[in-house]
Amino acid sequence: MKLNLSDEPVTAELLAESLRRAGSAILAVNGTSMHPTLQMGWRIYIAPARGEDLRIGEIAVFRGADYLTIHRLVWRERGPAGETLVFRGDYNRLRERVSPEAVIGRVKAVEVPGRRKGLEKVVALEGDVLTWFYRATYGLFVLVRPLLPAGRPTAPGRMGRLARSVFSGLERLLSIFLPGRR
Repeated sequence: MKLNLSDEPVTAELLAESLRRAGSAILAVNGTSMHPTLQMGWRIYIAPARGEDLRIGEIAVFRGADYLTIHRLVWRERGPAGETLVFRGDYNRLRERVSPEAVIGRVKAVEVPGRRKGLEKVVALEGDVLTWFYRATYGLFVLVRPLLPAGRPTAPGRMGRLARSVFSGLERLLSIFLPGRR
């Protein structure tokens, strides 16, 4: 989700510097791409993190092309140029590939508004059904990778398309079980 701070690159630098100095930061969620895990108006608590230290399934803040983004790490790709992190919003299907250097921090907790002013509560973000799904499928891939043919084909075959369809369907199905209200 796009953070409503500024479209200036200096915003990311200010957040990174704040995390370095204070060890944490708080931002308001503005957008729906992480719904229902993170909802518009909720505040998130961020701790500094490097891209290399993130685990599959964790939610992180990273520098996008012109703005900051909060999405879930769903995959790691290794190539000749190094590692690329693949992020996805819980509510959208688009995946964003970024370098580990683009990561500023990880979301540690969320402040959920109460029904009345003053009844807010802070909840630690722990693993949910999508966290465990992404970790399990990535772990399975790591085990199966040595059995796959070397090199990447130009287009996926029938089995590759079937695997992608099953993976995408399971993502959508499991999203139903995400907590809507904490």
